[in-house]
Amino acid sequence: MTMFKHVWFDFAGTLYRETPLFNEAHDKLRYSTYAKIVGEQDMSKAEEEYKTLYKRYGTNAAVFRSLGKSSSFWQDTFDELDIEKLLQPDLIVAETVEQISQQLPVSIFSNFKKDQILSFLKHLEIPATYFTHILDGDAITVRKPDLEGFRKMVELSGVPADQILYIGDRVVADIKPAKRVGMSTCLIYNESSEADYCVQSFGELESIVEQNT
Repeated sequence: MTMFKHVWFDFAGTLYRETPLFNEAHDKLRYSTYAKIVGEQDMSKAEEEYKTLYKRYGTNAAVFRSLGKSSSFWQDTFDELDIEKLLQPDLIVAETVEQISQQLPVSIFSNFKKDQILSFLKHLEIPATYFTHILDGDAITVRKPDLEGFRKMVELSGVPADQILYIGDRVVADIKPAKRVGMSTCLIYNESSEADYCVQSFGELESIVEQNT
């Protein structure tokens, strides 16, 4: 049995659960941004076109990159959202991360910018000191689901890829690329045969780590 030596978390949708209010504001921003770029005045059509592109590319950053925008374009745009009004802290998430960090190094890999991650962590009441590394989207050339960041995770961890557990909420953006570089994977809040583990609640992660350390 493979023993984990480092646990990495995706950030958005993983270390916080996206609420209906958050999703509504998030969707409105990405669809309207897309419509403006392509010159589409029919928002219903813009939404459908965007959803098709998202299924193909897996992340918002990749969708806008396919439209000729920079890798950081979506994260710059995302700053318009007021997270304090859209998200609330979850004590179980903070406690679980703390418990895991006492057993193994834990880190974050996200398409977000580092200042966005730190701001979110503060609001979510998850101490940034829990994390050994925070690998943000600006630290790599191309954001997820490109493999560059996943390879960087292995380098930073200093252990073989198969001794790393990567936890994320999206199959295309998180699970598939992590598997391609040899990591063990856990899909959170959903089910997929692509992942080595699937959990419906954050607290379940602690037992997975305990069984593999």
